[in-house]
Amino acid sequence: MRLSYLVSAVLAVGLPVLAGDVSGHARITKRLSKKALPSVVYNLRGTAPPIVPADSEPVNEFDRVVVMLSGAAARPPAPVTATIGQRNSRFEPDILVVPVGSTVQFPNYDAIFHNVFSLSHAQSFDLGYYPQGQSRSVKFNRPGIVQVYCHIHSHMYAAIMITDSPWYGKPSPDGSFSFSNVPAGHYHVTAWHKVAGMFKTDVDVPQTGTAEVTIHIPVDAEQHL
Repeated sequence: MRLSYLVSAVLAVGLPVLAGDVSGHARITKRLSKKALPSVVYNLRGTAPPIVPADSEPVNEFDRVVVMLSGAAARPPAPVTATIGQRNSRFEPDILVVPVGSTVQFPNYDAIFHNVFSLSHAQSFDLGYYPQGQSRSVKFNRPGIVQVYCHIHSHMYAAIMITDSPWYGKPSPDGSFSFSNVPAGHYHVTAWHKVAGMFKTDVDVPQTGTAEVTIHIPVDAEQHL
């Protein structure tokens, strides 16, 4: 009886959570096609290669990648307020990652009208036409990929990843990424590329130490249209 009470007391206080680290590398295994498309395809599956001017192409393909770790032990981070501006007939930034429940503002910095909208399953919206100096906002309550366009300018395309995981971010220019203090257990590693789409692999995080993981992104625009 005394032992049972002692065990209950220890559990009530709480045991330290055993946690490790994840060290990973995203690898792009195929060369991205630069072939221009005749028009933007409003695709609801998470892949929509837009027409973009040559000077807006990223210097590094990993600029288009977001990596996320998800599993049973993950708890959603606190919502934030973020901004995607409309400047020089482009979205800036054109890739954004925010926690579930976050609000994204869409200010218009151009001396022309824009009409920001999305048909994505995770969150559809239409902000209507509005001029320079005005802004609209959207709150995102479900995880997923939200593809954002402008009704007036077909080359304008941005993507928002809404996540319920506390472990997410863009990889380094060499494709490396890491997550620290991850509770031990089984997790899914997701890499999302703005053109190629979503790719997944699994990783088991040890109670101590570092789990190594590699995720391959077969970026080939012609195969993902």
